[in-house]
Amino acid sequence: MTDAAPANAAVDGLRPLRPLSWVKGYSVAKLRPDLVAGLTVTAICVPESLGYAGIVGLPPQTGLYCALFPAIVYALMASSPQLVVGADSATASLVAAGAVAVTGASSAEYPGVVALLVLMAGVVLAVMSLARLGFLADLIGRPVLIGFLSGIGVYLIITKLGPALGLKVSGSPADQLVKVVKEIGSTNWWSAAFAALTVAVYLLFERFLPKLPAALVAIVLASLAAGLAGADQHGVEAVGAVPAGLPSFRLPEVALADVVRLIGAAAGVAFVVLAQSAAVSRSFAGKYEQRIDTNVDLLGLGAANAVSALTGGFAINGSPPRTAASDGAGGRTPMVNLVMAVCIGLVLLFLTGLFDYLPAVVLDALVIGIGIRLIAVGELTKIYRVRRSEFVVAVIALLVVALVGVEQGLVVAVVMALADRLRRQYHPHDEVYVLDGKVEPRFQKRFPRILDGLDGVLVYRFSSSLFFENSDYFDTRVRTLLAEFGGPVRSVVLDARAIADVDFTAGQMLLRLRSDLHDKGCDLVFTEGAAELRAALAAQGLGDVQFTDDLEDTVLALRSVGP
Repeated sequence: MTDAAPANAAVDGLRPLRPLSWVKGYSVAKLRPDLVAGLTVTAICVPESLGYAGIVGLPPQTGLYCALFPAIVYALMASSPQLVVGADSATASLVAAGAVAVTGASSAEYPGVVALLVLMAGVVLAVMSLARLGFLADLIGRPVLIGFLSGIGVYLIITKLGPALGLKVSGSPADQLVKVVKEIGSTNWWSAAFAALTVAVYLLFERFLPKLPAALVAIVLASLAAGLAGADQHGVEAVGAVPAGLPSFRLPEVALADVVRLIGAAAGVAFVVLAQSAAVSRSFAGKYEQRIDTNVDLLGLGAANAVSALTGGFAINGSPPRTAASDGAGGRTPMVNLVMAVCIGLVLLFLTGLFDYLPAVVLDALVIGIGIRLIAVGELTKIYRVRRSEFVVAVIALLVVALVGVEQGLVVAVVMALADRLRRQYHPHDEVYVLDGKVEPRFQKRFPRILDGLDGVLVYRFSSSLFFENSDYFDTRVRTLLAEFGGPVRSVVLDARAIADVDFTAGQMLLRLRSDLHDKGCDLVFTEGAAELRAALAAQGLGDVQFTDDLEDTVLALRSVGP
C-alpha cells in the first residue's frame, strides 16, 4: 500500500466499491486535494477537448460539453474513485469515422448523426452492464490495445498534417498522406511554423515538466506568438467566436435507416470505451488495493454518453492522462469530476471570449502532439523483445488503423486478438518428463523427437483445458510420444494442473485414447487435477480413471513397480 492509500484500503479491497460510497466520511481534509486535482485536470481538459472536437468535426465548444454534465453523471453512478472522464482521441476518431460513413462531415445532418451514434453507444454500454459483460474488456490483450491506440496516434498525425500545413486534403488516411506529399509545395509556411511551435512546446513540457498542463501552455504560447506576428495577415485563420453559455438538452432526430447503419459503429465505440476505461480504472484501483465493479462503471459510462449525446457533446471515455494527472495532484474521489465540471461550466459561461483569436492551426497541431504521445514506441519495443507473435498482431492493428481507417482497424484488432487467443489454445505449451542423468527427472522445455525411457512411465503436461479446438492436437502429441518413447510404456501420466475443464469432443477423444492404451497394456493416470476436472471427466464416462494427488510421488511409485 502506498502512503497515499486510504487507511481502509485493504478492507475496501474485500468487496467492490459502490456508487457514492466515497460520500460517507468525506471531509474538508479530502476536499482540498480533490479541488487541486480538479483544477489540474481542467487545465488539461480545456485545450485537449477543443482539439478532440476538431477530430470529430464539431464546433470547439462541443468538446467542453463532454466534460460538463456527463462528468457529473459519471461521478454519481460509477464505482471507480479515480477515473476522470471526458472526450478522448480514440473514441473521437471512431465517432468521426462512424458518422462520416452515414453523412458528410459538412452536411447539416452531421451533428444529429453524431448525437444518435453516441446515444446508441450509451445504450450499448448500459445493455453490456445489465448483461454483466464487463469481462469483455479482458478479451483485448494489452499488445492489441497498444497497437490500436498507436495506430490512432498515427491516424491523427496523418489526418491533421494537411490542415497544419494549410492544405485542403480529404479521403482515407493513406489518400491524405499521398496528397500532402504531392501538394507540399503549396504549404502555408506561417501555418506550418505555428503548428511546429505548438507541437514542440507540448512535447517538451510533457517530457520535462509533466506536472504542468502542457496542452494549455502550448496553446497559450503559440497563440501569443501568432498574435504578435500578425498571423491572421498571412492566411492563418482563427477559431472564431465560441458561443457562451451552457448546452441545452435536445433529442437527436432518429431515422431507422441511420440506426441500422450506425449499429456497428456504436458497438465499436462502446467496446473501446469499455476496454480503455476498464484498463485505466483497474490500474489505479490496484494501486490503492481497491476493488471496483466494471459492470457498475459501464452503466455510469453508458449514462454519461447518453447525456453527452443529448447535450451536444460526443463520446465519453475514461481519460488515461487526466486520471494520471488527478492522481498525481492528490485526487482520490469522484469529486474531481464534479470540480472539473463546475470549472468547465464557468469557462463556458464567462471565458469563451478567450478563444476568439485562437489560431485554428494550433488546435490541429495539438492533436498531432497528442497523436505522437499515443505512439507507444517503448511498449511496442518491449512486446517485440518478449513475444514476437504479439508484436506482429500489434503492428498489423497499428497499420490498418493508421492507413485504412479507425473502424476497420478496430475490427481487425478484435479479430486478431481473438485469433491469437484461439491459436494459443489450439497449440498450448506442453512438456514431457525426461531423465537427464540426475537423481530426479525434470520437465523438458521443448517437445522432443526421441525420448529416453522413464522406466516405462510417460509423464506429459498440457498447459490448457481440453476443448474441441485442441483435442486432436493433444491426441496427436500423446500418440507421437508413445511412438517415439524408445521402449514399452506401462503408464501415461497426465500432469493435469492446467486442465480445468474437458468438453464433449475432448471427452470422446480421451475415451478413445484410454481404450487404445488399455489394448496396449498401458494405464492412463491423471495427477494433481482439480475437483472440477474430476467432475467433468465423470460426466463424460471417465469417472473410473485413476487420479493421484502428487506428481512426483506418482512417478516414483510407478517407476518402482517395474515391468
